[in-house]
Amino acid sequence: MHSHLDLEKYVSDSFILFKPKDIVSGDFYWINKVNDWLIVAVVDCTGHGVPGAFMSMLGISFLNEIVRKNEIMQTNQILNHLRVSIIDALNQTGNSDEQKDGMDISLLAIKYDENSDIFDAQWSGANNPLWIVKSEKLKVKSDISTSSMTELSVVERSRDTNLTILQSSNLTEVKGDTMPISIHNRMDDFTMHEFKLQKGDLVYLKTDGFEDAMGGAIGKKILSKNLKQILLDNCNLPMLEQKIFLENYLTNWIGLGEQIDDVTILGIKI
Repeated sequence: MHSHLDLEKYVSDSFILFKPKDIVSGDFYWINKVNDWLIVAVVDCTGHGVPGAFMSMLGISFLNEIVRKNEIMQTNQILNHLRVSIIDALNQTGNSDEQKDGMDISLLAIKYDENSDIFDAQWSGANNPLWIVKSEKLKVKSDISTSSMTELSVVERSRDTNLTILQSSNLTEVKGDTMPISIHNRMDDFTMHEFKLQKGDLVYLKTDGFEDAMGGAIGKKILSKNLKQILLDNCNLPMLEQKIFLENYLTNWIGLGEQIDDVTILGIKI
């Protein structure tokens, strides 16, 4: 697994919150730089502990081969090739009685240009999303009440059914394709979303472990909408301080309970 130091070499203001449920993890994060492109992925494999760690090892190995060795750079093609590799490695046939192992992933590629404050970006996802807080929104207080924690409203839906963008005045969510990195009843090509990021934008890649954490006063999940609000409430903090806040929040939420899943959130300030 690549360390946070690898990310810090390319992005000074960033964080990785990585909290395995067990000693080894079914979540992993992966970071690589190929030519001008920084490619980062956050991946949630089936299971946790040793079975999840086995899937993580496969995922890291295949991503290295696809991107570093074969230099496949388009994010959707990376996921297409990763799916083929996983299906072949696990001998998946689609039979109803076989194990449904696979991965959910959020994969972002950013092309850095030292002479510009605007960067080309590509993103693809399998079930997992990408969250973006634009730089011009960072000084604007969130218009969502912390007490109500209402869902962000859908204000834009592409004619392409594979692309759904959820947006408040402050946070944009690009949803991944609703199919995993494994054999599935839907086996379309993954969608590649192309867009611009500008200096100061915040991007978050994550698994669902944080929002699914059980606890609080009445033993409920944190939920995605509340994680969005937490990020919005703290988006003006340096990224390392955001990590510390998230870690403390998670610890306090779980309290004396048990962590039920691996947790990974990766944040980058462009």
